[in-house]
Amino acid sequence: MHASPVPLVLLALLALLPQTPRSVAVSPPQTTPCDPHYERRNATTGRCDCREGFHGLNCRMCTPPSSSSSSVLDSCHAPFGPSFACVTGLVYDVHASLKTYDCVLASNLQALVPDGALAVQCHRNEHLVANCSAAVYSAKDSANQTREHVIDCHLTQCTFATGAASGACREIRCKCGPQCSAMTRAIVERVLSGKRAAIDVTNGTHLAIDVEGSPIPLAATCEASACERGSSASGSSSGSGSASGGPDGWRHWSWTVIASALMVGGLLGVTWLSSCWKNTGLDCRTTRTRQKEVEKGLGGSHFVRTLEFRRISCSAECKQPLSGACKPILHEISGNVSHGQVLGLLGPSGSGKTTLLNALAVVDNGQCQVTGDLLLDGKQVSSSYRRIAAYVQQDDTLYSTLTVRECISYSAQLRLSAMLLKEVKNARVDRVIAELNLGHVAHSRIGSVGGSSGRRGVSGGERRRVSIGMELVTSPQILILDEPTSGLDSSSAHAVVQLLKDLASRGRIVILSIHQPSARSFVLLDKILLLGKGKVLYSGAPAESRCYFEDLGYKCSEHENIADFILDIASDTRNMPMIRSLMKQDEVPSRQRGIVPRHTSSSPTSKMETSLLLEEDLLLDTPRIENIVISPLGSKTPDEVSTLKMSATSPMLCSPPPEFIAAAKTDAIDYDTEAPPRSIVVEVRVLFVRTTQNILRHRSLLVLHVALSLSLALFGGLIFNHVTNDLAGFQNRMGAFYFILTFFGFASMSSMDLFICERPIFLRETGAMYYGAFSYFLAKATLDTLLLRILPALLFASIFYWMMGLQSSMTRFLMFSLTLVLFNVAAGAICLLVGVLSRRVGPANLWATVVLLVMLLFGGFLLNSQTMPTSVGWMKHLSIFSYAFEILMTNELKGLVLEFDAPGYPAVPIYGEVYLKTLGMDYANRYYDVAALTLIAVSLQVLAFLFLSLQVPLPRDIADQHMDNDMPLSCKQKV
Repeated sequence: MHASPVPLVLLALLALLPQTPRSVAVSPPQTTPCDPHYERRNATTGRCDCREGFHGLNCRMCTPPSSSSSSVLDSCHAPFGPSFACVTGLVYDVHASLKTYDCVLASNLQALVPDGALAVQCHRNEHLVANCSAAVYSAKDSANQTREHVIDCHLTQCTFATGAASGACREIRCKCGPQCSAMTRAIVERVLSGKRAAIDVTNGTHLAIDVEGSPIPLAATCEASACERGSSASGSSSGSGSASGGPDGWRHWSWTVIASALMVGGLLGVTWLSSCWKNTGLDCRTTRTRQKEVEKGLGGSHFVRTLEFRRISCSAECKQPLSGACKPILHEISGNVSHGQVLGLLGPSGSGKTTLLNALAVVDNGQCQVTGDLLLDGKQVSSSYRRIAAYVQQDDTLYSTLTVRECISYSAQLRLSAMLLKEVKNARVDRVIAELNLGHVAHSRIGSVGGSSGRRGVSGGERRRVSIGMELVTSPQILILDEPTSGLDSSSAHAVVQLLKDLASRGRIVILSIHQPSARSFVLLDKILLLGKGKVLYSGAPAESRCYFEDLGYKCSEHENIADFILDIASDTRNMPMIRSLMKQDEVPSRQRGIVPRHTSSSPTSKMETSLLLEEDLLLDTPRIENIVISPLGSKTPDEVSTLKMSATSPMLCSPPPEFIAAAKTDAIDYDTEAPPRSIVVEVRVLFVRTTQNILRHRSLLVLHVALSLSLALFGGLIFNHVTNDLAGFQNRMGAFYFILTFFGFASMSSMDLFICERPIFLRETGAMYYGAFSYFLAKATLDTLLLRILPALLFASIFYWMMGLQSSMTRFLMFSLTLVLFNVAAGAICLLVGVLSRRVGPANLWATVVLLVMLLFGGFLLNSQTMPTSVGWMKHLSIFSYAFEILMTNELKGLVLEFDAPGYPAVPIYGEVYLKTLGMDYANRYYDVAALTLIAVSLQVLAFLFLSLQVPLPRDIADQHMDNDMPLSCKQKV
């Protein structure tokens, strides 16, 4: 370890050892007068001897009468009269003016003064201020033989409050006797004299004179007595016992009372908040009329007849903005779909299906500039478009621990109006489950893909239906799905398409992308839109697609699936110029009819037109949208987000069949009305319940944290059991405290999985406006802090502290526990921030390990803070290990006396503060360290939330900004 000044102090303290007695000339007997109350002169020696019943320094200590012999008079009666009594004990009562202590030095001081004794006498005036004298001498000599004292001290202006035994003195002056060496005399008379001092009494009999700056305590076991007016020995004796049960004892237990009151208050507060949250929805209802309006669909009865999109174009953000052109992904896609119909988007991988769905769902992917028109019944869509349009993404991101009903129910609680009664929401959940034919698995858990969780879950098709049901619970009129049959077998895929067909027949608009449909699934589609390299190759009825392409010269065998036939054509880029040229010849009529006309192979196409079209098609490179999604931490400005232009007019389609109108009115939502208010209290309450349920069902991490904390507390407690108060004990304390911090620091890395594993769920649900980032973060971070940080730390502290045998003070134990809790929370906040900034667990683990190791290096154990180079010394202020280690060390060593038992030298008692100074630590910094840990934990939590909020998918602004259709696609340069 680093160099320590303790050995130097030891050499100086060893000089206190009494030297061999030198020949001292015997002075003639003193003729000083004797105090007749306490002393009488010895005729033989000429000295003042103590009267019978008195002893101690200057004979001021009285001997109380024995309780068994009531006939023996009090020794104070003879010299002072019957109004005085001998009072024992170290506590000053209201009548106490004189107190004399007779003490035996502590065993660890006997090496310095063999048979050492201590005598103290204090005179207190009416202002409760006393002047005291103290003498250290050998017990074989009389305390009154002043010339043979090892050390004589005078303490001035000492204050002793009534009812207390301890006091503080403004100054101490000491002189060495003839036995002191020159070094000892210099230390005692120059270094220690003139300093502040305190007389501390503990446990009723243990007294210590603490001198400011002294490395060694003058501790002894004492008794005290004095003749006092108007007192009784019995009464005072009882007062002596109050030294341990008076103010010090009250302060000892007051922390327990305060902590218990805080815990009870916290539980009552949580209970009260829970009751308020449960009643939040009821408090929001103003009238019964409003409730009925909400049940019918937020007050509206209008339903969407037609969704039309015109000239939708999309270009990826340029890697070289100065090049002047962006890479196009979609090129002027147009089409329409009416309620009751299913529109299928077909095309090979990379044809732009997902990009078109994102545009129709008004989802911003971060790197795509979109232009075009999006209309509902011929009118521009408003900002409430997402209330009636639900978007089911390709991946089923669901909690594996929740049941089918719970997934749909939580969606209803988070997304439906807070003014809806619980019964209404439950009824809607039941209707969706029945509509999707999920009743037989309603109470089955979702399970994990591949069954890795060890618990069998629902099938892939049922998982897909659950994802659809979570959107249907809001009664959307437009349902957009990205490859809902992906990863399913033929039978399950057909069941999903059949389900979507049934949902459309109830008055909804369904748009889905489908990669390779079976023949029977293909015919269920009302319309298809075939894409190739971001361009429309066919738009119309599925049944007419075969004849259309056969007219173009492509042959389809009799038993070939039509979907496979047209996908093979779209996959060959050589077919696109001819198909596109034929489509352009009759572009206007095709738009009026909503279906691309058929062309025969005899329709001529010029070579110049073909070459131009081929060059245009070669520019279209449409990678999947997942490959170009911007980093969630990337900068986005409003100027970078393109919007869809809203046209003012659109031809109205014919009226829908009556059965569609009746079905649509059931779930109708007026998308022109104001959106229902979102309650953040409801969001937090629901997320708290869902997260708690998820943790308790997937409780392996919680059980592991608790089990490890209990096991290591027992294991460490057995290793460091009853730590000794010597040099080895000091080393063991340092090692134990740093081991604890290292364990909790690296155990907190489990916080990184908190958001990394659930990021897909978070992005899907926040993008669909289930809740805000604040509600999600508050629920997750709070439960992680309570269950995985605070609970293990408290369990560990409750076992380890007492088994190790640290200072048995409730105040010290509470500070120890608070430090572990704050450190664990701060370490968890560090790993939480790393997890938010990282996309994968591997890099997150590496970064968190590096950060914790750097903090560990500057924690004060491996490297002395006083010897750190100035260029890097500032880093200790960023280390949570440094703050926590200082609290633990100062909390334990303050006021503790450790024996410096170096081999070959006598054991010398040293204050724990001396060891702290060698480490550059100060007990006065403990509250600053607590505040620093709290600030770091809160600051990192806030940073984690801010970075998490940047990852929330932003809906495209479709109401405020409009772009001209004739505007060329060009990259927007970043400032």
